[in-house]
Amino acid sequence: MNFLDPSNVGSIPRGSGAFSDVSIWLEEAIFGHRLWYRQTPWLIFLEFLGVADAFARKGALFAPTTPEETTPYDLRFRTTLRNVLFNNDSLPRIAAQKRDDPSKWAEWIDEMLKAGAGPAGRLDELQRRFARFDDFAELVALVRQTAIEPGSNRRWSSRFVFPFGVGALFSDATLQMKRDYNVFGRTGELLYLMLTRSSKADRLKAHFEGFFDPAQPKNRLVALLGSESDETPDLSMKGEMFLPYRQHPAFERLAADWLAVLDIGLPDQDGFAHLVPLASLHVMLYQLETAAAVAGTSRPTLVCEMIAPKRELVRQRSIASYYANDALSRQALAAYQRDYVLAQMPTEHDPDLEPGEALDDARDFLRRSFSYGPKEEHFGSIEDLLAKFEQTGEAKLDANCGLVHSSFGRYIGLISRRGTNRNRYAPTDALLKTLVIARVPKRLEFGKFLSEMFDQYGFVFGPIEAKAALDPDSFDETTFERNKERLEARLSSMGMLKRLSDGCAYVLNPFSQAASR
Repeated sequence: MNFLDPSNVGSIPRGSGAFSDVSIWLEEAIFGHRLWYRQTPWLIFLEFLGVADAFARKGALFAPTTPEETTPYDLRFRTTLRNVLFNNDSLPRIAAQKRDDPSKWAEWIDEMLKAGAGPAGRLDELQRRFARFDDFAELVALVRQTAIEPGSNRRWSSRFVFPFGVGALFSDATLQMKRDYNVFGRTGELLYLMLTRSSKADRLKAHFEGFFDPAQPKNRLVALLGSESDETPDLSMKGEMFLPYRQHPAFERLAADWLAVLDIGLPDQDGFAHLVPLASLHVMLYQLETAAAVAGTSRPTLVCEMIAPKRELVRQRSIASYYANDALSRQALAAYQRDYVLAQMPTEHDPDLEPGEALDDARDFLRRSFSYGPKEEHFGSIEDLLAKFEQTGEAKLDANCGLVHSSFGRYIGLISRRGTNRNRYAPTDALLKTLVIARVPKRLEFGKFLSEMFDQYGFVFGPIEAKAALDPDSFDETTFERNKERLEARLSSMGMLKRLSDGCAYVLNPFSQAASR
């Protein structure tokens, strides 16, 4: 599928006022608004759930969207709940006192009001729900234990708990409870749009509708710690989303993997543990594939090393594969500037314009089309203006979008420096387990599994895939055969591969009812 065909690419007018905080609209035009390298897999998933919740409230969960829409949605902040969970240092001390319940409640409410967690009426709701103060304190401690990334040094308004239900979802916020992009960088919004534009959106909707039911038992438990006002979204604060493509192969592969996990019927706690890394993996692959398409190169392949006792050729190929892919976003930016910016930009050779007029028109074009308004007031020529435009775009890419591949790869356990000082693809056991769960619905011959990894993700483990992906001068069958054998041994030690008496090895999904057949 040529997802970069003009009929498949949408845009929004920069002069519309949408995304007014964007200083230069270049990487967003290629990838969407926006990829954020600091957003970890769980935070991407939580942001996705918040977006999905907003559309579920409107009866439009996974409803079709188009690239011409900025797709606004309402945000929830759950002020009382997040204060109770994360801005509540006095609770353990008060609970440990040997005093009567009314005095404990009175002291705690007073402390919370001093901390700005009011108004008092919301805190009084909590007192009416719990017969004993200690019951309240124990539930708070229990929910706190499920904090996402508990070791992080984030402010309390940017901390989150496991999504037991819709009542545990809220947006990233400043201390004044206004939307912030400190940890929810909008990549979860792109994830939601990717799924809505897949052909499997309706099937995904059927799986997630139950999650957004507030009557779910675990959700009712968490809801005890909030107030009724927490259920009202802040209509003054809206999210806006933009993804340029109506269709994309990455959308379909992401949806297929998620459905494979959801169809197994694992409990949320177990199922989410696999949806989370798969989401970040497919967002990363979406960026790589889109960058390759814009740059005019073939679909990226990722040579994966199963770490050997000593350095082998496969490690060199993996390192080279990593750095070639890491350069794709910059290549895409250069190609976009050449093919789209230069092709439309006014030039000084226009016979109908005076030199000064051409420069003014060029500045107006960049401001209108790419939200670029340089602080410098004077440029000697359009070439000088364009050079500054390109320099600014590259600096922005290097500070954010250009880091997505390396950051996301490390987050999910795909990229490693173990045994070397250079990055390469070396998947962890946890990631391999997730890949098996997503791609092995029933017993699968090992060779077919390797082919599936190559077709679905571009992963190269064995000699057959290496021969298809690499130049003949970069290919050595013996070393890739040993790499394949190490993967087989790793899966076997994890209980996910069995070699039968006929000499054939089969990959097994232990959670699939069909695995034993």
